[in-house]
Amino acid sequence: MPRTGALLPLSREHHTSLVMARAARKAADGSDPAAGLAAIACIEAHWHNLLAAHFEQEEQLIQLALETLDRESVARILAEHAELRALASGHCALEPTERLRRFADLVAAHVRYEERVFFPQLQLHPCIASTVMPHSINHPER
Repeated sequence: MPRTGALLPLSREHHTSLVMARAARKAADGSDPAAGLAAIACIEAHWHNLLAAHFEQEEQLIQLALETLDRESVARILAEHAELRALASGHCALEPTERLRRFADLVAAHVRYEERVFFPQLQLHPCIASTVMPHSINHPER
């Protein structure tokens, strides 16, 4: 199902996060600790530059359509957002290699689930398909 309305920019941003996840996996699988720390720094920058606003916008859309969404899907999305916040924002107790692996695995699974299951649910809500979120929510620095 092609994305429309408020979901279109969010869907496009998923590609950037998948690229970041792939780089995190590569760094985790490598033997260079400095590369791992550099990858974590990139993830933290990605959090500040994109993911924080991306999650905020998704969560606003969830609130808008909550009555029509599957409760288990909502619970999964919100739980994954919470874990990804911890992994990406620097508030993580995992060792760097394990943090990179978990981030890579969770981003890939999260994006796949949103694109295949959750966004189609959201898009069925009449307000979501026609809503365009303000650009400043998606990219506050612009």
